[in-house]
Amino acid sequence: MLEEEQTGRKSTFVVKAIGLLIVFSILLAILATEPVVRGPHLELLAKLDLVVAILFLVEYLSRLWIAPLRDGARKGVRGALDFAITPMAILDLVAIAPTILGFISPELYLLRLIRLVRIGKIGRSKRFQKSVKHFNHAITSKKEELQISAIYSAVVICISSALMYVVEGSVQAEQFGSIPRCLWWSVITVTTVGYGDVSPETAAGKIVAAMTALFGIAVIAIPIGIISSGFTDSLSLEKTDLDSKSG
Repeated sequence: MLEEEQTGRKSTFVVKAIGLLIVFSILLAILATEPVVRGPHLELLAKLDLVVAILFLVEYLSRLWIAPLRDGARKGVRGALDFAITPMAILDLVAIAPTILGFISPELYLLRLIRLVRIGKIGRSKRFQKSVKHFNHAITSKKEELQISAIYSAVVICISSALMYVVEGSVQAEQFGSIPRCLWWSVITVTTVGYGDVSPETAAGKIVAAMTALFGIAVIAIPIGIISSGFTDSLSLEKTDLDSKSG
């Protein structure tokens, strides 16, 4: 029931329940960082976190117990130890540790943040693993195109920073007094975020800003199109493989 990915079956009730518990624990950790919520409900949050930690501990011990039964695993304690040093098993321990350490020193502020590490447990999800697989395929299959896009982005950022330094450096020395200072403005403009904390005042500076913003559209659009194409190729390849196997 815990290792359904090895059988090729759909997720079992236990796996789905663990998935919901992971989501609940992440939401709990996020809410616990809000003083308005934590103040009046500290005791309730602590009890819920303890329940979550106990359930995660039961899951961890269960996985240790069945580890020697997996295909290719060593028998007995050695198989359990082999599983205990895997990245996912270590992550399981890290997800439990903040609650245990909280009994020792409840004032440790970082414990509340470490609880967010539980989000890594989503890595057990077959759907998550599948999405990562397609994402990796999209990146690796379009690596050369993405490198060209990255070079284009770097050139646009460097040129716009240099031009902005020339036309605005003497007017706004604090914001544009050097090319490194201009880089912040250029990155924010090229990525179309536009915080507005730094903006040109001269006519020439506004022209440079306008051109940078226009070229920045391509900086965003090109890699999005490339990655989307890679995703489509990966999904089509998987569908073809499934059709060939079923046929």
